[in-house]
Amino acid sequence: MYSKKNLMFFSFFFPVAFIVGLLMSLAFSLQFDENVQIHWLIALIIALLLDLFMTWRNSRDTKSEKGSA
Repeated sequence: MYSKKNLMFFSFFFPVAFIVGLLMSLAFSLQFDENVQIHWLIALIIALLLDLFMTWRNSRDTKSEKGSA
């Protein structure tokens, strides 16, 4: 179960991850597509995966800090 701290981190970091996903989608489009466009689904998937990874890593670091203290 997610704690309130993890959910707050997830909701705070999601806009940043979404901007990174948009930029990655745009860079891919510039490199490989004939016309430049943003693939919104790909950008959203990248943002969710990046956000989930960062939230998991933050919770893991928090647990290790509690265990060593």
